[in-house]
Amino acid sequence: MAEPDPIIVDAVEPIEPDDVVLLSVPPNRPRKVYAGMWGPFEIAALAVSVVTLLAASLLYFLFVLPSNRELARNKSEAERLEAELISAKSKYGEITSTETQVAKLISSVDDFETRFLSTTTTGQTALYQRLNGLIAAYGLVNTTGPDYSALETADQNPGQQSEEEKGRAKYRSLYPGVYVSTTVEGSYQNLRRFIREIETGREFIIVSAVELAPSDTEKEKGQSNPAQNTVAAESVNPDLQGPNAKGFPSGLNAGVPQNQPQQRAKPRGKMHGEIVSLHIEMAAYFRRPNFVPATVE
Repeated sequence: MAEPDPIIVDAVEPIEPDDVVLLSVPPNRPRKVYAGMWGPFEIAALAVSVVTLLAASLLYFLFVLPSNRELARNKSEAERLEAELISAKSKYGEITSTETQVAKLISSVDDFETRFLSTTTTGQTALYQRLNGLIAAYGLVNTTGPDYSALETADQNPGQQSEEEKGRAKYRSLYPGVYVSTTVEGSYQNLRRFIREIETGREFIIVSAVELAPSDTEKEKGQSNPAQNTVAAESVNPDLQGPNAKGFPSGLNAGVPQNQPQQRAKPRGKMHGEIVSLHIEMAAYFRRPNFVPATVE
């Protein structure tokens, strides 16, 4: 058996202690540098999240928010249309046909004219008597009027008119009438009752103007008695009087001690017992002269 060849070992340099550590690291270890928490996957996930958030915001502001506003607007419009539908049903729900509705309206007009409007001759006479009776019943003084002016129907052409007639023209209607203007004086309470009686009567009357003013009679009465005003001022103001030899004031208070308190006139308010002037204008309407109740078959 042959002997193996001897192994020749080359002389090597002695190994230092530091070289031992380098020799212990495996040569196939991957070399990777640690970059912290922001790796490629983390950065990609963050980018996807930001893009998703922006897309959701754009979707909300461009589509969802306008849709909500449109929905609220449509809901409000639907509620308005429903209210109009309910109102129309209450007004026109009983209409079955045009002929029936026209006949109903004509019957209503005829009923109004028959029940509440009298003929022109009878109505004018009754109006004159009623106004005079109310003036006498409430103790009023008739200072001006009543002035009566005929109101022609709206289909008649009155021709050339004055300014006063043009002012009354707006009260012309389908029915003939009369325009009344008068001025009365009395206490405020009686004037108020007078207006109420006119408005609540059976006649079809529209009060067009009411004007309250201080009474001219009271003004003329106060201006026509200056002597009484002077005497009244002297009786109220003791400085206008001189004492006589006995130490008593002269004039109306003679014989009354000067130290006795004087009775001053009480001030009177504007509506406590004073006379007030009332100017009232009204329009009264009567039945048409050729009125014949319509007969609906």
